[in-house]
Amino acid sequence: MPNNTTKLILTALVLSTAGCNSVPRTELQNLPSLIEIVSFQVPEAQLKLRLSHRNKSTRENNQLSCQLAIKDQPAFAFNAIPVPDMTTYAVETLDIDLRDQTMPAIVPGSAELPYVLDCFLFSENFRTEQIVKRAILYLVPGSNDEYR
Repeated sequence: MPNNTTKLILTALVLSTAGCNSVPRTELQNLPSLIEIVSFQVPEAQLKLRLSHRNKSTRENNQLSCQLAIKDQPAFAFNAIPVPDMTTYAVETLDIDLRDQTMPAIVPGSAELPYVLDCFLFSENFRTEQIVKRAILYLVPGSNDEYR
């Protein structure tokens, strides 16, 4: 029958070798880009987007072309937007003026606006990427026309 010292040594040996055979953790890389609406000011026709580049390589000479469909309204496309070069895992915020676009008729004070944002990101050194975001914008408290 083993004594306490032997049990202690055996336990230490088992614990010290437990982590030696673990699978190495791989880094997430080369993931598709993400896009989302940060804010939408209806009367001013101002849209703020956040574009996330989730890749180690720099994305150069970019252009973003999108169409937005808001709750029971026909989708509308807005002009292609130049996007700055995006470095490793960069996040870029884009301000878009939609005054020249035919905007959907949004009922003032609607509590929420479900939307689908369908974009194509064109780059000189990457293949064209389609980015689709389905989400809901909520009315900013105390406001009748600003959503986030």
